[in-house]
Amino acid sequence: MTALPDTMTQFQAHERRTAPRQPVEMAEGPGVLAGRVAMAGTAMALMLAGLGIWLFPAPDHAVMLVKLGASLGMIGFGAVLLSALTARQEMARVEIDTQRDEIRTYDRELRGQVYLTGRYRMSEFAEIRLNNRTFFARDTAGQLVVAVPVRGRRQGRALRKALALA
Repeated sequence: MTALPDTMTQFQAHERRTAPRQPVEMAEGPGVLAGRVAMAGTAMALMLAGLGIWLFPAPDHAVMLVKLGASLGMIGFGAVLLSALTARQEMARVEIDTQRDEIRTYDRELRGQVYLTGRYRMSEFAEIRLNNRTFFARDTAGQLVVAVPVRGRRQGRALRKALALA
C-alpha cells in the first residue's frame, strides 16, 4: 500500500482568502473578440462544408465512404470549436501590484464572471520565483499559495520586471 501526501491542503490558503468573493470587472485582452469571431466563423464553415459535401454525386461506394468520413470529421471538429466558445474556463489569474506591495489572485467562473479570491502582502511570502514557465509563491509557513503557468516570453519578462521592483 502506498501512502500519498495530502496535497490539497498545500494549494489552499483559506485563512487569507477574502471571505465574500468580490466580483471584479476585468477587460479581456486585445484581439479576444476577433479571435472568438474567427473561431465561430471557422466552426460554422466546417459544419456547412461537412453538410455541403453531400451536394456532389459520388461515382462509387468507396468515394461515398470517404465523403462520410470527411463530413463526420468536419462536423465533429466544428462542434468542438463551437463548444470551446461556450466553455471559457480559464485558469486562475494573478496580478502583482508593486505600488500596494501585494499579490492578488482571481478566478473566472464558467459564465465568464471574474472574482477576487485572495489578496496577499509581499511580506507574507518566503519564496517567490519563476521556474519552468510557472510562477510560484510560498508563504512563510511553506504552503504553496500561487502556482500559475506563464504564457509567452513577454509575460515572463514583465513578471521578472515586476518582481525586481517589489
